[in-house]
Amino acid sequence: MKKALLSFLCLIWAAWAAAQVTVTARVDKTALTLDDELTLSVEVKGTSGNMLMPELPSLPAFNVYSREVEQSTVNGKSTTSFRYVMLPRFVGKATIGAVRFTYNGKTYKTDPISVNIYRNAQGVQNARPASSTAKVSSNGNYDSAAVKRPRETADPNLPPLERDLANQAYARGDENYFLVSAVSDNNPYVNETVQLAVRFYYNRPFYDAPYQKPTVSDIFMEEAGTSQGTQSIGGVLYRYEEQRYLLTAAAPGKAVIGPASVRYMTGSSPLSALDRLFGGSAVNAEETAKSAPITLSVRSLPTAGKPKSFYGAVGDKFTISAVADRTEVEAGEAVTLSVTVKGPGNLKPTTDLQMPAIDGFKMYNTQATSGSIPSSGGLPRGYKVFKTVLVPSASGIYTVPSVKWSYFNPISASYATIQTEPISIRVSPSTKTASGFDFGAAASTGNGFQSLGQDIAYLKTNYAPEPSMLYKLSAWQVLNWVMLALLALSVLFASVGRKSLAQKRAYSTAKNLLKKAITDEAVADAVSGYLQQKMKISTGSLPLKAIVKALQSRGITPATAESFSLLWQRLDTARFAPGTPDAQSAQDLARQALDILKLLEEESK
Repeated sequence: MKKALLSFLCLIWAAWAAAQVTVTARVDKTALTLDDELTLSVEVKGTSGNMLMPELPSLPAFNVYSREVEQSTVNGKSTTSFRYVMLPRFVGKATIGAVRFTYNGKTYKTDPISVNIYRNAQGVQNARPASSTAKVSSNGNYDSAAVKRPRETADPNLPPLERDLANQAYARGDENYFLVSAVSDNNPYVNETVQLAVRFYYNRPFYDAPYQKPTVSDIFMEEAGTSQGTQSIGGVLYRYEEQRYLLTAAAPGKAVIGPASVRYMTGSSPLSALDRLFGGSAVNAEETAKSAPITLSVRSLPTAGKPKSFYGAVGDKFTISAVADRTEVEAGEAVTLSVTVKGPGNLKPTTDLQMPAIDGFKMYNTQATSGSIPSSGGLPRGYKVFKTVLVPSASGIYTVPSVKWSYFNPISASYATIQTEPISIRVSPSTKTASGFDFGAAASTGNGFQSLGQDIAYLKTNYAPEPSMLYKLSAWQVLNWVMLALLALSVLFASVGRKSLAQKRAYSTAKNLLKKAITDEAVADAVSGYLQQKMKISTGSLPLKAIVKALQSRGITPATAESFSLLWQRLDTARFAPGTPDAQSAQDLARQALDILKLLEEESK
């Protein structure tokens, strides 16, 4: 029995371990020429034990000439990266099929990747073989006057960014080292993501080459990865190192991308084996390569047809989805609603999503997080997640309506709108507090009925006593009315006195509670109690806007009301979306609350 149980547990563990394995594949570029190279990277996460090799698909369009493997292990789980450097064989569209990886009897597959292979130069590539005697060196650069060759141009079918980089390189082919840069679109819209590529070309060794990225103005810039490659220029094979960026312009008009630079050393490396052997010194020189600056002409977005649900997203093929962490809750319990938007480029510059009002729910401030998702090649996909807390006030079946997201499509120059599916939430009565008569606690009579109490007074058969003095005085109706009026005035004065005394004590009571508060909930209770006693404002039944409006109607200045609004939002967040309990944070919040209550106390007098 124990052996069977042990075997069963081992199978469960193996299945769980296998479920944690992920395999991804990507390429460093999706457009290349015949004299370029392609790097295929395969990453395997979550394995343990010996290294296992993935199974590559058939690659008739490429020759694999280099393989590299790198592995790291953390907490018994390994991450293995495989890099395959390949050379294209023919022009056209090529598909890299699914990479297979088998682990613990289960096979994982990656998605196929499509790449486009173009010609390197039209009609003149490899026009003459490379020859060291065909050129004359002058100060580290080739003398262009020594050799006259026809001008090479890139394949016109290449994407604009790659074509521009290649043509700049062909124009600079008389140099041993040079730096070029280009963008995918010189005339983008505001918030449209474009790519910037900077390439450092070289055909001789170098070392100690620090790179300085370009400066930008009125542009949000984010790094988007590196790659390497080759390009044949005048029969000489150059290698290049490429750095890519994602650019998003913030305003219409001119936007300048400054030059990038590389400061490199040429010659023999200091303290090389040859220098140490013969006692000679290193012969080297420091050079600097710079790219040309680029100016973008940023277009403004059209105002005609702009929907209310447009928050600044520009691109194509956006998706949106919504999910609630729970769809069955009790009244008063919090539900977290998450809305995720995915699309091309960078979504950080977009404004926050405005959630629609939901009947029967109290809604708290929306919090947004953003990032990017690596793609198999080309432009990375960005994402933005909006989270808000919903608290139902009563039982019933409610529907979270569709959330709309609009974007501008630069290809069609028009706006488009997508939306989420509605979400149904079932809310049951709260079981945390009980109020009123407990019908279930009444004793049973045994016949299916329960006795809840008695309200019948039986008649008595004895004679009534002689009328008392009070009864005789009651006949004097005028005196009765006078006494009743005096009693009412006494009650009124006593009530007013108690109310004014409670109002006077409201601040001191709240002050004492805030000094002792060690949790955010205690701070919220102290503030709520002050508003109830001092200003007769019930925070439990009013939304924040109504509370702020009630404060202003009692003479509170807009600045103080705004400060209270920020404080109350923080208290609500701490209540329904709490983080790690922190006594120091609660004390800081209590001091902030005390300062605001002091202002309320002064302005309400």
